[in-house]
Amino acid sequence: MRIQPANNSIHADRLHAGAFRRPVMIGVSFRYTKGGNTLKKLHLSIYLIISTLLVIVGTANALDTVEEYLREFPNQEQVKMMNAWLEKHEKGTFQFTGLVDPSDATVVTPQATVDYGYNWFSVSDGPAIIKSPKYDKFFSVSIFDMLHNVPAVIVNPDKPILIKRPDQSSPDGDFIVVELEADQGLALTRMVVVNNMDEVRKLSKSIVMEGGKGDMHRNVQRFSAETEKKAHVVIDALFPVVDPDDVFGKVSGDVGFLSLAAGVKYGQLGTPPDTVRYAIITTDSSGEPLNGKDTYIVTVPAGLVKEEGYYSVTLYGTDNKLLIPNDKKIYDRTTYSSEPNNDGTYTLTLSPSGEGKNGIPTGGKDFYGVLRAYVPALGAVMKVKVEKK
Repeated sequence: MRIQPANNSIHADRLHAGAFRRPVMIGVSFRYTKGGNTLKKLHLSIYLIISTLLVIVGTANALDTVEEYLREFPNQEQVKMMNAWLEKHEKGTFQFTGLVDPSDATVVTPQATVDYGYNWFSVSDGPAIIKSPKYDKFFSVSIFDMLHNVPAVIVNPDKPILIKRPDQSSPDGDFIVVELEADQGLALTRMVVVNNMDEVRKLSKSIVMEGGKGDMHRNVQRFSAETEKKAHVVIDALFPVVDPDDVFGKVSGDVGFLSLAAGVKYGQLGTPPDTVRYAIITTDSSGEPLNGKDTYIVTVPAGLVKEEGYYSVTLYGTDNKLLIPNDKKIYDRTTYSSEPNNDGTYTLTLSPSGEGKNGIPTGGKDFYGVLRAYVPALGAVMKVKVEKK
């Protein structure tokens, strides 16, 4: 089976602005109101802020601009993560996290009840092959390049995965073939843990890569402090309103550069919506921001995932985008760890102590949540009801 690069056209609802050097596509998709195609006033305000920054901010260096920074940001963050990992680990080899806890800052917004496997590699000297075992629960292998494109997410792979550049020949054999736009990349495995860490750890020893030990050097463009600061104003303004289904793509051009920058800052190593869908939970039903002092009742809709998939709701501190420390050591609720209602929905309780049906402790800390649907059902509505108690 070959993973074909996507060739999606630019979304019609992307916005445009004038530019200081050339026409600029404001590469972002906003959520719309139910009443039609009119943007909310907030979205229009953000659009004006972004347009103004992209138009007026420049320096003597034509490459030291907000737009160039935003386009380069995914590469910067991927290189930063790769180099930090390579300080402790060998290229082309898998290292596994075990269950992630609040002290793990490897990546922001991690999933809690998952054993992650990281393998930064290079195919500069030839293709690499990943071999993996069978698992009767959710297991996936995601391949990222240095621009945060995700050319493939393979769920419960049934054959070896061959990773190569387009101009490289394939060895003989039956493979799932994945082509990269860069020499370097990341193979990220996710194996859900359901009170079976010993089994997961045993299986992870069979996840191996042959090859992948080429040149790991990757250039990064540098920018002035002023440009970096203004670019992050743009990213932070986008976060509350960007469409989570339109932040990660398979190849360059699938999504706009602004959407991708926001996605990388607030959810690096997220994947396209055909395998995992995301929804950010930041406010209650009255539109008030979530806080750590109050208790909230959350209703997760039925029918989010296919039979082989599962849902999760995970909470993160607004200050660091990491799991929230608590005595119960409960950081999420999933299909596997929550009791459903008779109609297929799930009721979750978010409170300082974590008491209540399917409770998740907030520890009194201001927070936000991420709803994930792994192997999402077609047409699933990624929206929860959040009522302050």
